[in-house]
Amino acid sequence: MNFKLVLLVVACLSAIAAAADRYEAENAMVDSNSVQKMADATASGGYYVNMKDGSLSFKVTVATAGFYVLWTTYSQPNDTNGKIQNLSINGQSKGQMSFPYTLSFATIKASSKIKLAAGPNTIDITKSWGWINLDYIEITPYVATPFTIATSPVTPNASENAKKLYGFLRQNFLKKIVSGVMTNTVMQNDGKYTPDTVQDQTEVAWIIGASGKVPALLGVDFMHSTGLNSDNEWYKGYTNATVALAQDVFKRGGIPAYCWHWKDPSRTVEAFYSPSSGNSPFATFNLNKAFTDSTTYAAFNTASAEYQAIIRDMDTVAGYLKTLANKDVPVLWRPLHEAAGKWFWWGYKGPGACKALYRLMFQRFTVVHGLNNLIWVWTTDEAGDALNWYPGDQYVDILGRDYYYYPRIANHGSLVSSFEKVKEIFSGTKIISLAECGSVPDPDSMAADGAAWSYFMPWYGDYTMDGWAHDNTAADWKSIMNNNYVITLDKMPGWAKFAQIHEAPKPLVNQGISIRYAHGSLNCTLTGTSAEKVELFNIQGNRVATLTHGRLGPGAYRFLLKNIAQGMYFVRVGNGTGSNHIVSSFLVSGK
Repeated sequence: MNFKLVLLVVACLSAIAAAADRYEAENAMVDSNSVQKMADATASGGYYVNMKDGSLSFKVTVATAGFYVLWTTYSQPNDTNGKIQNLSINGQSKGQMSFPYTLSFATIKASSKIKLAAGPNTIDITKSWGWINLDYIEITPYVATPFTIATSPVTPNASENAKKLYGFLRQNFLKKIVSGVMTNTVMQNDGKYTPDTVQDQTEVAWIIGASGKVPALLGVDFMHSTGLNSDNEWYKGYTNATVALAQDVFKRGGIPAYCWHWKDPSRTVEAFYSPSSGNSPFATFNLNKAFTDSTTYAAFNTASAEYQAIIRDMDTVAGYLKTLANKDVPVLWRPLHEAAGKWFWWGYKGPGACKALYRLMFQRFTVVHGLNNLIWVWTTDEAGDALNWYPGDQYVDILGRDYYYYPRIANHGSLVSSFEKVKEIFSGTKIISLAECGSVPDPDSMAADGAAWSYFMPWYGDYTMDGWAHDNTAADWKSIMNNNYVITLDKMPGWAKFAQIHEAPKPLVNQGISIRYAHGSLNCTLTGTSAEKVELFNIQGNRVATLTHGRLGPGAYRFLLKNIAQGMYFVRVGNGTGSNHIVSSFLVSGK
């Protein structure tokens, strides 16, 4: 990091600390039997609280109603993977707070946005995956920052309907939320595996009965498309039924969304969970063996059995997605979900292996198979290492957050803390969705708090249909689906009628830098700016070439790219200010 930047960050943090209202943890203890007050000369006020498996409740007073930032000073020596606590403001859930591993006390922005009333408020930090040491919290004013979202999807040469789907979500983001639900029973067990339609879905029928409305988005799964038993008739019937259902959803004006619980590619066990998940059986597939070097993950070992198994499975799923592409049906595509939890095999070996696998899939699907109907969704968490897992802006259209309240209870808070944290981590460059959830947030709370999730999708079964935890009751669905903030299927515009708002292309990073590829040459135009370095990267993130050394002043430059292989490439321009930016991508379709 630049030394001047370090000084600036330190100065900003010092200013925040000086202006903050501080509240000591030892004054927020609810039950002294569940938490422990600890004397420590290095702690503020001489004490901190070992939260153990308990909770804290802070009484906070502010002069003016509005949005604020919540800071915490804590230590967390118990788990290198980090800990999570739940946050409630005045009795309403606002999301989660992540606490990275640290032996000494550290200050973090625990919640980027909370809403407080003028006068007294209650801030509850309640146990989830607890066991942190909390010294104090601080409150500072919130300053809003804008979103800057690309006008086009990342898929090269995206189909018109894919552009429409992305454009619809982009145009409604921050204004409305699209209603959705995950489903499981996609076909009739009639011996013919006859596909169900949207309204035949158990969850959809239940929501219709409760609210009179149909969700606009329907989630399905490629779970049975690959794996040990995928050649069996029932499994093929199930997968074909999801494809038929996706077509039905889109024909009715809705949105099909796919995830993929990818079963062990080696086909040795019918499982997708990792050994650390606590589930049995678990996948024994070792992703590291698919690489030539599992310390850098720079290249795949294409001769390995693991790589070949991965490619076989990818090609199988690509075939089903191609069927939808041929029908001009776009799909929200959310692969390798919840990787950072490491409870699935694709995340078990860490972020390097997972990112390389995602990028391989992107290249395989968009270049080799020419799939042009996918809107790519990456599932993130809010942990300190979330960016380490991120495949990159050039591979992702939408950020999805999977949120299940733990311990499991019904809670319809807006989850604004989680929304704002994801926005902050990724600098407001992507649409943000509630890709999976238990309880659906209350629409009025979302609108009031500015928790502008693009869409919600509760999981199937008792998460949707009022199970033992009452995540979503019939009364909840009636209220949610008939709220003006919520887009239901009857409020969708109809894809044939939908007209995108066409905007002039905006530079992704620096104004004055234009990149264009044509006929074997890369043309770079600098207007009113300079560049120190122009570099070319392939789809795996590996540097292919450094095109220039030394300063380039304003002007037009042409770089001849000899013997460049078919595929997708990214250009990174160093602008002379000490930071590099990817400003363009291009596709080489052949010689």
